This record gives sequence, structure tokens and C-alpha cells, in this order.
Amino acid sequence: MGNLIKEKTNLNERQISILRSKDLPIDWDKLTEGQQQSIVAIEEMLEYLENKYQKTFCYAGYRRENPLFFDKESLLAYAEGDDPESECFTVERAENGFTDRYAWVVQSPIVQKEMEEKLEGIFEGQKYKMFVKLTGVSGEGVVESLHIYIYIENTSMAKTDELMEKTTIAISGDSRVHDIDMYCFDKQVVEAMTDKNHQGSFDIDDIVLHYKSDEINRGRGERWNRR
Repeated sequence: MGNLIKEKTNLNERQISILRSKDLPIDWDKLTEGQQQSIVAIEEMLEYLENKYQKTFCYAGYRRENPLFFDKESLLAYAEGDDPESECFTVERAENGFTDRYAWVVQSPIVQKEMEEKLEGIFEGQKYKMFVKLTGVSGEGVVESLHIYIYIENTSMAKTDELMEKTTIAISGDSRVHDIDMYCFDKQVVEAMTDKNHQGSFDIDDIVLHYKSDEINRGRGERWNRR
């Protein structure tokens, strides 16, 4: 964390709002030294984001450094207008400033749309949904790896075998795709799925077929028949 606070700091409106949301005093002198350090660090990190991306960011949480539990100092934030439940990201203090994971938020819908366009012809006429989870993004904001989840209401093994094979072929040249999971159901579960809840929106007994293909560019894949 930064240097210890030696002089009284004038709190701005955002800092006062954050303190009030935590039921903490908004009088600087009534804050503990740790609280003073935290509210200054939060503002410092938010200003870093706003200077870097030229937009407004909002506070969602903060954790002080705790070497005892190997906790790094970090801020949880989201861009104004984004969903605080699904589009939060972390900012951490680095040796020469800060690092952040905002690129994960920015790139996620871009890659989602790219994969949808790549696979939509394969699943035309099927009741399905597909979601992308980024698993690696470089410090420069380049997507390096991702996981594709496909959910389909179809239990014809001949048809789902064909769909999985076509999917694997379609993305075989994309080195970013490390894993594909395709779940097949015999009941209506797909319509209610969203990007936020899809992995927890069904029970394991709902799965009739589960296809998994990893290390796509090595051509490895398997199918598990759950019934």
C-alpha cells in the first residue's frame, strides 16, 4: 500500500458516499488510520482507471494487503453503466503503479459475438445457447484463451455427435479455444439460461449427454453418455 497518511485529507463526494455506504464516519479525524489509508487508496485506484480509460468507474469493494493471509491490496470496480454483478473487475497495486483486469470485461462481449457468428450456422434450427468464458487475457488486453459452453435441447446421439464434430472443426484453427463443453437435455432448461447463471441453472441429473473437447488443436475430444 502507499505511504502512510501524515496530513488531513479533504474527502471528495465519492469518498464520502463510499464511507456512508459502509456506515463509517465522514469526518476525517474520526476515521482510524487504516480507514484513512483505505479511502485514500480507493480514490487513487479509481482515478488511475479514469485517467487510463477516460470514463467514470464505480467502487464495488476493497481489500487491504494482508501478508498473513497472502492477500494483495485490491479494488473491485466497474465502469459506470455496466452491471455491477457481472462486469466487475479488480485493480491491484504494482511496483510502478497499478494493474487492472478491465480488458476482461471489454473483450468478453466481443469474443462472445465472434463465437456466436462462427457457430450459428452449425446450430441453425436447434434450441440452444452458447456462452464464452475468457480464461486468459494478456496485460495488453489480448485474449489468449477461452472456454465455450454450449447447451442444447436435443438427445439424438447421431445429431449431437454431428454438431459437436462440426463445432470442433469450426474452431480448430483458433488457438485461443482450449475447451468446449456441450450439454444435452431432454427438458426445457435452455430458455432461462443467461450469461450470469448458465453454469448453475440445471441439475446434474438433467444432463442426458455431455460432450467435452479439450486441447482442440490436438484433435482430442470425448463424449460421456449420462443415461
